[in-house]
Amino acid sequence: MSSADGFIAGTTKIVDGGPDALRYNIVILGDGYRAGDMSKYHADVQNFVTTLETTPPFGALWDALNIHRVDVVSTDSGADDPASCGDGSAGSGAAPKTYFDATFCGDGAIRRLLTCDSVSARNAALSEVPEAHVTMVIVNSAQYGGSGGPVATFSAHPSAVEIALHELGHTAFGLADEYEYYAGCGTGEAGHDHYGGGEPVEPNVTANANAGTIKWRPMLSAPAAALPTTVNADCAQCDPQANPRPANYVGAYAGARYHHCGAYRPSYNCRMRALNQQFCAVCRRAIRDTLIPYLPAVYQGLWWNAPAGSESGWGISFAHQEDVIFATWFTYNAAGKPWWLIMTAVKGAGDDYSGTLYETRGPAFDATPFDPALVTALAVGSGTLTFTDVDNGSFAYTVNGISQTKAITRQVFAAPVPRCTFGMESNLALATNVQDLWWAAPAGSESGWGISFAHQGDVIFATWFTYDQNGVPWWLIVTATLGAPNVYSGALYTTTGPAFSAVPFNPAQVAITAVGTATFTFADGNHASFAYTVNGVTQTKQITRQIFRPPGTLCR
Repeated sequence: MSSADGFIAGTTKIVDGGPDALRYNIVILGDGYRAGDMSKYHADVQNFVTTLETTPPFGALWDALNIHRVDVVSTDSGADDPASCGDGSAGSGAAPKTYFDATFCGDGAIRRLLTCDSVSARNAALSEVPEAHVTMVIVNSAQYGGSGGPVATFSAHPSAVEIALHELGHTAFGLADEYEYYAGCGTGEAGHDHYGGGEPVEPNVTANANAGTIKWRPMLSAPAAALPTTVNADCAQCDPQANPRPANYVGAYAGARYHHCGAYRPSYNCRMRALNQQFCAVCRRAIRDTLIPYLPAVYQGLWWNAPAGSESGWGISFAHQEDVIFATWFTYNAAGKPWWLIMTAVKGAGDDYSGTLYETRGPAFDATPFDPALVTALAVGSGTLTFTDVDNGSFAYTVNGISQTKAITRQVFAAPVPRCTFGMESNLALATNVQDLWWAAPAGSESGWGISFAHQGDVIFATWFTYDQNGVPWWLIVTATLGAPNVYSGALYTTTGPAFSAVPFNPAQVAITAVGTATFTFADGNHASFAYTVNGVTQTKQITRQIFRPPGTLCR
């Protein structure tokens, strides 16, 4: 590579999951793309990104990723294609001037081995994105080829995205090739009959076929079944037998890591063995294990005192969007009457979120119309939320001069418990889980009251924050279960209990009174009707999610 071979024209973050310091950064560079080829390069990169997102398990981990496209302009188009190669194939002899000197037959033995100047490519990636975790180079050639190693390299062959995913498996996640040959089955290659090395370091191949100690033992489809799952009757060639087990079965299949025998792969087929296959379960686990630490923590949902159930009768609901948590604390005032406070808590250092606590007053729940101009807010103190993990934390507060700290944990009442991600879906109407803070529709039309949904399985625990006939804070709860499709119903209750500051808080003193019923009918994931009867008053309100940091948070 030299300055005569091209230049770097710029860098664009095309997938933005958050700050580079907190996410897993994939940097994609081009080689053999001239200035006039940039639109093709952009399309080639986008094609890969689109496929990556729809390839399990990446879609579920998408918020862990940042993807950066570096526009590299080469003097010439294509890649070196040596006239001869150790596998006997003939090349064109082309030797274009490209920025990273991409070449087929990169090891002098196999034509399809497409390599580049990985040191220069890695240095370029780090120069543009200092937090780069993995570097990929796409080469502007229609010839089939690719390689892993320090830099994942792949051509623009029609199967380019499949090659890219395979090579990404090597470079980013330390996955081994699961195919049982090097040059190819039927080539008569020597030295690949039997694997004779030690236990491979890669998570998806092994020399150990002992069911009790195999590295993917927890994932075996049939832990009591004998291993290996298949045995190659002739180690001088690839095993021709069909899969004796169902697709996606995890066992120990003979043939892996370029050897016909002695090395085993988890499943019969996998993207690390053949293109146009999904990653096997063991490979998916390795990918998840790498990316999960980079997912942004989202604390949205219903929380209560820890240990779970120790202070049943009060709780706190979080709507978590980007770096802001809107918290609604439902508790009791000094007289033991229902009382709720709100806080817009902004992220500080680490996993701390702080803000001012307010009490609001407003028109009664049945006021028609409900006039948001009559809602008043009074600052009563401050609060800080500190999280140790996605399910546990602490709530420190000062209210009317009283300072306390409570350990809190996520309230689990049904399965599955959803996990939430900010910014994953721009159209929340497509959501199938409705866990969020909702309010009257159109948005803002009745600002001053709301309803928090904690949605687990076929159950919605709803907390309605409103006002009684005197305009003072009043909250009601309903455990709404699924009846007809998209319709959840249950009894509405009001409670009284020990004051927020009671030490200890005795849940036996919490009294619950049925006051009516509620039904939620969802038109989609962002629009619903809320029909209720409270103390003989029957009304219906249209509701929608409260989005204060677009596009909002999706739970699933």
